Order: sequence, then structure tokens, then C-alpha cells
Amino acid sequence: MFVEPLGRKRVNHLDAVPIQQIHQHWVAHHEPNWAAALVGLKLTVESAGQEDEDVG
Repeated sequence: MFVEPLGRKRVNHLDAVPIQQIHQHWVAHHEPNWAAALVGLKLTVESAGQEDEDVG
């Protein structure tokens, strides 16, 4: 991050590369598990909704 003085203001600039590297190292490792869990949740909710329609 670097700060650019602009009159009485200060403009902050963020370097996204280190954040992307952290994401790739820590978060991306877990993405397949999260995706699978969300798909499972979606299927569970949709099947419960269909059961409610069949009963009603």
C-alpha cells in the first residue's frame, strides 16, 4: 500500500497481488469443499421444497 498526497487529501492505493497470493495459498485450498457443501445444501433445500409442494 502506498499513500499519494493530493492537496489536503491522502489517496491510499492497495497492491492486490499480496492479497491474491494469500487467497491462493489459504482460501483456494478449501474452495472445492465449500462448493460441494453449497451444492449439497442447495439440493437438500430444493428437495424439501418439492416435498412441501407434493403434500400441499
